[in-house]
This record gives sequence, C-alpha cells and structure tokens, in this order.
Amino acid sequence: MSTYREMERIQRGIEDGDTSMAVADADLVEKFNSWNPSYNCESAAEGYFSFLSSIAKYKPTLIEPLLKKAIEPVYYLGYENSEEILNWAAYFAQLQNAMYVPSELGKVWLCEELPNYKEYIEKCLIEYMTE
Repeated sequence: MSTYREMERIQRGIEDGDTSMAVADADLVEKFNSWNPSYNCESAAEGYFSFLSSIAKYKPTLIEPLLKKAIEPVYYLGYENSEEILNWAAYFAQLQNAMYVPSELGKVWLCEELPNYKEYIEKCLIEYMTE
C-alpha cells in the first residue's frame, strides 16, 4: 500500500523531472489506486485531486486512469453529475486550509483543464452508479 510520503516523493520527482525517481506509468496507476489518502471522503478526494492535478501536465496519458479513482470519493460525498464534480474541483482549487493542497500549477489545471474531461467524468459516474 502506498503512503503519503511515497506519493509525495513520486509527485515531486515528476514535477522536478527527476528521472532517478521514475516510476513506470502502469506502476504509478497501481500505486495511486492502492493509495488511501484518508478514510474521510472529503480528505481522500483532496488527496487524489491534489496529486492528479499536480502531475497532469507531465503525465497527460495518465489523467483518465487517475481521474477515475479521484472522482470516486467525490461521488460518495453525493456529487452525482460531472458539473457538480467540476464545481467541487474549482472550489477545492481555492481552499487554503485543506489537508492536501494542490500546487499552483495544479490549481490552474483543476480550473482550466479538468472541464475538458466532463464527458469522461460523466462516463465514470455512470459506472459508479451501476456498481
């Protein structure tokens, strides 16, 4: 199981372009999916979105696999459509006192790039609703 420190180390390595900490994309998805940033849905969502938004620019091919996991706790908070999730993400981007805080680049990604995934978010929500 991945820990916060391990995920933070991976995130910083990706952001800094440090290839000595390189993790294969498949391994990164596996680590992300097995990571539990919190047993509280709000904090878990913050952890997932903080990590995802901070590395999205560097690993665009991983956005969808990571996004699917990231929206899960938001769905369990009662957000059941993509517009609500996008609004939650924009709100999260502005929080100053969250348990997990996205990088400045991550905040921009949450507000400007995440809306491009509205249809994908909707598809994931349908899958969660039918499980």
